[in-house]
Amino acid sequence: MDSIKFDTKSKAKKIMHILNPLAGKGKAKKIKESLSAGEYVYMSKSPEDTSRFIEKTCKESPDTCFTVYGGDGTVFKAVNSLMKSGNSDSVSLKIVPVGSGNDFVRSFDGVKGESKVDVMEFNGKYAVNVINVGFDCEVVRRAAGIKKVPLVSGKMAYIFGVFGEFLSKKPIDAKITLTYLDGSTEVIEEKILLAAVANGKWYGGGFQVAPLSKYDDGLLDVEIVRNVNRRKFIGMIGEYKKGEHLDPETNDVKEKFKELMYFRRCVAVKIEGCKSVCADGEIFKEEVVDIKVHHKALNYIRD
Repeated sequence: MDSIKFDTKSKAKKIMHILNPLAGKGKAKKIKESLSAGEYVYMSKSPEDTSRFIEKTCKESPDTCFTVYGGDGTVFKAVNSLMKSGNSDSVSLKIVPVGSGNDFVRSFDGVKGESKVDVMEFNGKYAVNVINVGFDCEVVRRAAGIKKVPLVSGKMAYIFGVFGEFLSKKPIDAKITLTYLDGSTEVIEEKILLAAVANGKWYGGGFQVAPLSKYDDGLLDVEIVRNVNRRKFIGMIGEYKKGEHLDPETNDVKEKFKELMYFRRCVAVKIEGCKSVCADGEIFKEEVVDIKVHHKALNYIRD
């Protein structure tokens, strides 16, 4: 792994460009040519290489701004490296969305400059956008294969994945324990179609799953869709995609959807009974998922 030597005499925050040659079907390769001469650039050899390089650089130069070019998978690796470095309070992250899925950055439309954002921790790993189990997780698994097809966008692949999974949908017997800000808990036990725990607003290349979510409020927005039949599922999917299932005035599920889903805001969630979990587009085999929030744990730059 290469090492980058910064000019240690400069007091300005150092900018490190990290390019993933495979993200966005090769778009990142062209970006290197557009950068100014003398800028620090690291061409990642693999996701693991990206992780190692960021952790190493964080320790050597904890005032670095990492400008990451890629999609949600690249962002996932970067966030985990920054959090595990121990210097997440001093380093910064900037994302240039050139991947096939760029959902996290959508939550910052209209936001400029540096923001302190919440980070979700689950089973020793970290995520900044959405963690989900059940139907959505399996959709992502399908979409990952579909989006490799030439000319198929990340958004299109996700939509195809939704309909493919819809034909073979399998509910999960879930036990979900929610912990609230005052320390009280609630337990929900039933067959569910999916559960999504959100810090950002969007996933799946444009599904507004959590329209009321705020990336810096120290809370997790939790949506649990019950084991609805196919007719009801078709009836709700359009409004769910547009983020019209929640009411911003009541901060709750709209009346027409209350028999179909739950909405909660909490500081920790434990989900039991799942087979796998999808975190910011990355899938892991987990039967139990413990999620908690780290309030304003990461510096994020948007320009």
